[in-house]
Amino acid sequence: MPAWILIPLLGIVATVQVAWLPLIPIFGFKIDLALIVVVTWGLVGPIGEAALWGFIVGLLLDLASGLPFGIHTLTLTVVGLLVGLGQTTFFRGNLIAPPAMMVAATIVYNIFVLAILSLFNWNINWTDYLFRVILPTSLLNTLVGPLAYFPLQWLQQKLYPGLEF
Repeated sequence: MPAWILIPLLGIVATVQVAWLPLIPIFGFKIDLALIVVVTWGLVGPIGEAALWGFIVGLLLDLASGLPFGIHTLTLTVVGLLVGLGQTTFFRGNLIAPPAMMVAATIVYNIFVLAILSLFNWNINWTDYLFRVILPTSLLNTLVGPLAYFPLQWLQQKLYPGLEF
């Protein structure tokens, strides 16, 4: 994808996630738009591009985050890479894949973030966080996922018309 489209698009995603989404919690949870966009592009876009998307949007989130620098960049890049790798074998055109991948990616992403924070001696109650934050957030991201899936699928078809499902 051309940088003149990618960087502003991911800049908007990061801005919305940092500035607007915390103001509209759904049942006390916030949507992780950057993760949704990276996972969705991993499902519909060319192989390997989701890792690039994860790196760029992660870097933008790290610039606005109070967490140790690099956490979002590292975790979103790894999630994008994992989703992109699985795309060719199972996910393309599979109806169950997008929601299943969204749940799995949200869980992996959050556990990875918590593991890195634990390395920085943050005190984390893993069980409480898993059941009270990660699982509900994974369900919320899965419910909101189609709002990103269909526009990104349209974008993929416009930018890469030869890429078939």
